[in-house]
Amino acid sequence: MDKPTIDAYNQQAQEYDDQTVDFWDSFPRTVFDKFIEMINGSKVLDVGSGPGRDGLLLKQRGLDVTCLDASQTMVDMATSKGLRGVCSDFTKMPFDDACFDAVWAYTSLLHVPKAKVYEPLLEITRVLKPDGVFGLGMIEGETEGYIQNSKVTKPRWFSYYSKSEIEKLLEKQGFKVVYFETFKPRHSNYLNFIFVKSSS
Repeated sequence: MDKPTIDAYNQQAQEYDDQTVDFWDSFPRTVFDKFIEMINGSKVLDVGSGPGRDGLLLKQRGLDVTCLDASQTMVDMATSKGLRGVCSDFTKMPFDDACFDAVWAYTSLLHVPKAKVYEPLLEITRVLKPDGVFGLGMIEGETEGYIQNSKVTKPRWFSYYSKSEIEKLLEKQGFKVVYFETFKPRHSNYLNFIFVKSSS
């Protein structure tokens, strides 16, 4: 993530948490449950974990969760909930190769410009075990740029994608899509994927 987006989350982490804390209570949880069912092992990396909303749900399902976020305020909020937290840029993750059974990145990589999104994808590929599971949530659209809303008033970078764009990006990284769904909370169409990393 770039500095303005990180600054926005550092300064308005509580506002973001208030806005999204009940996300999976309000909208279909199918992709989340499917992701958990497919994991062979227990070690999960939550990339762009924010205040720990999804990380806490994963932990409650018996998984060994590491939350990674570029915002120190978000990491502090996650650790206050009893989660393991690491503050790091998405492009330089401080983990060994092939050390996670699964990676979850829900609406976090959309904060990376399209021209640079291959960088965190390379890191996710690196830290994920062969045949590991990758859950990815993005928002459908064609544009990218800074956006503000009534809750998080500081500008954050958003990149929107088509389904085919995402599939092509992940195919280049050696991933195969095994599950896909969409749902439309409020005004945006969410693209929810589960991929499996090639073992070769």
